[in-house]
Amino acid sequence: MFCSGCGGATSPGRYFSVPVDACDGCGGTWLEEGRLKWIIEIGPKSLPADRVKRLTSYSRPVSPSYRLGEDETRRIVKCPYCIGIMRPVNYSANSGVAIYKCINDHGVWVPKDGIDRLVLFIDTWDRLLREHGPYYTHLAQIERKRFLRKLTV
Repeated sequence: MFCSGCGGATSPGRYFSVPVDACDGCGGTWLEEGRLKWIIEIGPKSLPADRVKRLTSYSRPVSPSYRLGEDETRRIVKCPYCIGIMRPVNYSANSGVAIYKCINDHGVWVPKDGIDRLVLFIDTWDRLLREHGPYYTHLAQIERKRFLRKLTV
């Protein structure tokens, strides 16, 4: 199979025991439909500390952007199955992690270090929601009441 990002060859591998196709050239990863969900379910418990440290060390003086960069949105990525152009998606709208999704649902392609960044993003939000769960529950109830009041008026 060819790499969606650079056109090079991919080799079968595993990411947290989930079968993936990784590119030796650009470091991108092809995940068949449904495998990203498996990684999201088991990933936060399995990410090694050295990878977390590498991903969270910033050398840029500017603050990180949570939107997809222009290079990510203009990049042409093709599905290895149907050769169709894949659509760039910012996972969770504010993660800054680009995921390229096949329009025919064959799978997704993630650039180098994208899966690690995604797993770290999800783990961070899970911990935050566990710590502040009661506050968000109360806030959701208030918003629900406000929404229902608008409907009845």
